Amino acid sequence: LIPKDQTQGKFSTEARYNDVWATVLFLFNIGGFAALNVYSFKSYADNLANPYTVLDDGTRVATNAFAVDHSLSILVLSSIAVTFALSFGYFILIQRKTAFLVKFSFFFNIFLTVGMGILQIMSGNIFWGGLFLVSGILVLFFYKLWAKRMPFSILLLQTVTSVTRKYPGTLAVAFSGLFVQIAWSAFWIFSLAINFSVFQRTSNCRVEEGASGKSKLVCDNNQLYWVMLYLHFVLFWNTEVIKNVAHVTISGVFGVYYFFEGSAQGAPSSPTLGSAKRALTTSFGSICFGSLLIAFLQTLRYVLRSLKSDSDEGLMVFLATCAECILACLESLFETFNKFAFTQVAMYGKPFVKAAHDTWELVKDRGVDAIVNDNLVGNVLGMGTLAVALTSGLYGYLFVKIVQPDFYAKEDEALAVFAVILVEILLGAVMMSVPNNVIDSGVTTTFVALAEDPQTLYRTKPDLYYAIATEYTQ
Repeated sequence: LIPKDQTQGKFSTEARYNDVWATVLFLFNIGGFAALNVYSFKSYADNLANPYTVLDDGTRVATNAFAVDHSLSILVLSSIAVTFALSFGYFILIQRKTAFLVKFSFFFNIFLTVGMGILQIMSGNIFWGGLFLVSGILVLFFYKLWAKRMPFSILLLQTVTSVTRKYPGTLAVAFSGLFVQIAWSAFWIFSLAINFSVFQRTSNCRVEEGASGKSKLVCDNNQLYWVMLYLHFVLFWNTEVIKNVAHVTISGVFGVYYFFEGSAQGAPSSPTLGSAKRALTTSFGSICFGSLLIAFLQTLRYVLRSLKSDSDEGLMVFLATCAECILACLESLFETFNKFAFTQVAMYGKPFVKAAHDTWELVKDRGVDAIVNDNLVGNVLGMGTLAVALTSGLYGYLFVKIVQPDFYAKEDEALAVFAVILVEILLGAVMMSVPNNVIDSGVTTTFVALAEDPQTLYRTKPDLYYAIATEYTQ
């Protein structure tokens, strides 16, 4: 364990607002979104149709009529309780059976990859099936390379789950981020529907059949297109900012534990609030800056997807598909890079460009270890998400079959069961994202701090240092 460089002078002694321009641009973006919605909501209200729907027999029914039966309420509340218990049960399992889960999830991931390849080939998709099969076999072929690094990942996971139990505020941050994300997504969907209705009318849009026989939306002007583009950009940027504020906050807590727990100065009793304050003030501009880069790539992918769906030319569709594939790879790389860069922002209070530069140096020095460790931890978390989601779906299926609520009896049975299972699976995956995000941020922060300054761990937590030194000799 040799430090890449010394950390003296890396910690800012005074609060400094970094990347202020990005904060200002983000606030202007929020202001533009608000102004657009004020205009659209007012226009929609002015042109709102009759609030009653006239049925075939002449009966008028309120358009917003919606009834929730008692059994549906029980299903929703019990599902939240079940998915919560499953998620945190798996969190405890990670801490107690870490070695087994890391090894089992590695082979489970290979099994899924090879299985997907076989299914693709059986359905006639030879190219994608072959790609999945080759990927799975290659990972298995290099098992010894992965196996040498498994003990280090196991130790990191055990440490992170222990710290999380010591600072449960990290889970509260993850829950808060999830709640804000859901609320923002719900409002954005509502805003999208209103704006589409308003600007579809002002742009005189209509559905026409293209040369290939595919229906598409045609407008007399580009107002609707530009509004949809802007709304998706706002969605991507805001979503990234919310996610990264939570990541920086959690990383700050783990940074406090690494550098100050066991030191003469000592760690604060509740570092979560201080870390959240830094994420929402001095480091907020850096978060907006890094999130803007990802949002830009996501917006370009949205444009390419629109071109594919609207174009009747095969060449255009092919080029757009290739470009989108390239951008998807770039987005994945940028997201991983940003995760490590934001850890630097959280620990040292760096501006984003400086954090990105130091992250690049870290990647050049410890890149293979970072990628392998990230994948091993990701396997464990991904397997947990799949297990919780499928178990939640099974609970929904059993509930509908045993209780037989009113909506099951009144609607098409197969459709009702499918809808409940789908919602339950999504709910399980969303609930599992809470401990996943905390563990992922904690592992990343511990890895970065350990790579840059292992001597601090030696001074403050010698037992942990020697345990890691035994497993991680580089």
